[in-house]
Amino acid sequence: MKTRVLPRSAVYALHILFWVCYGAILYASLSNWERSQTQIWITVISDVLTSSAIVYINFFWFLPKLYRKGKYTLYIVASVSLVVSLVFFRVNVLPLSHKSISYTYFIRSVPAIGFYLLTTVIWFFDNLISANRREIELRNSKLDSELKFLKLQLSPHFLFNTLNNIYSMAYFSDKNTAPAILKLSEMMRHMLYEDQGKFIPLSREIKFMENFIELWRLKLDEKPTIVFKHSGVQEGHQIAHLIFLVFLENAFKHGNTMNGTIHVNLDIKEGEVLHFHVRNDMIAGNKTIDEKSGVGLINVRKRLDLIYPEKHTLTLREEPALFTVDLTIHMR
Repeated sequence: MKTRVLPRSAVYALHILFWVCYGAILYASLSNWERSQTQIWITVISDVLTSSAIVYINFFWFLPKLYRKGKYTLYIVASVSLVVSLVFFRVNVLPLSHKSISYTYFIRSVPAIGFYLLTTVIWFFDNLISANRREIELRNSKLDSELKFLKLQLSPHFLFNTLNNIYSMAYFSDKNTAPAILKLSEMMRHMLYEDQGKFIPLSREIKFMENFIELWRLKLDEKPTIVFKHSGVQEGHQIAHLIFLVFLENAFKHGNTMNGTIHVNLDIKEGEVLHFHVRNDMIAGNKTIDEKSGVGLINVRKRLDLIYPEKHTLTLREEPALFTVDLTIHMR
């Protein structure tokens, strides 16, 4: 889809202004000749008309109707015929002759060939720019579709796990079932209604993480050490929606939630550089995080690559009894 920068009336006005200026320059260059004013005006008008004919016929007919459709031979024949016929018309029908007939043809051919080449170059550049614009629009459309697909995978994955947890609480008549459902409703509201675009306020994402952690606190019979800190967050900071969710899920699902420690820290330094750090104890002998996390970590890596290309670093370190996540995002 082409985006019109100027209204059609303004484009027409610019074209008229160009040809008026061209005619004025041509008139000024011919005014010193020892010719009548009538002959000079005929020369100027005929030059403007023939030159504009070459421009618009080539740009709006020959190039799109012949060249673009691969009719190269016909395009060359038509172009040469147009230039030659208009030059012949100017020399023989509306003459402003010189002593040498060859020089007369030469001086009439220069503007005709010049405008022909100029419009051809402009047409190619215009098509190149349009093609690049379409490619960017297609890439952005593909990017948005892929991000939405990844989000569709992420949300049911999270909801399935959380409902399983609440079901377990309800089955054993846990008194925290009702507060857990309330927390889940707040989180689902965030997931469904806050996602009106690619980015949301970082403060809302932090509130979502606080609800997520509190939901796990209510669910766990054991009381591991859970610490969540954040600093440097300002009102204007934006972040990709749910970009931290997989790391939180992994910390609680695959970490030591009986007597271990889970540390989550979010810090913004130097204005727009976000550091997100998760450290959780693990139970020795468990499968690796990559083996257990499945689609989660794969999706978050893809989302980071799509949303923050060359603007993020993600490091996952696994030790026998410890797993850490270090994520740095340049948000600007």
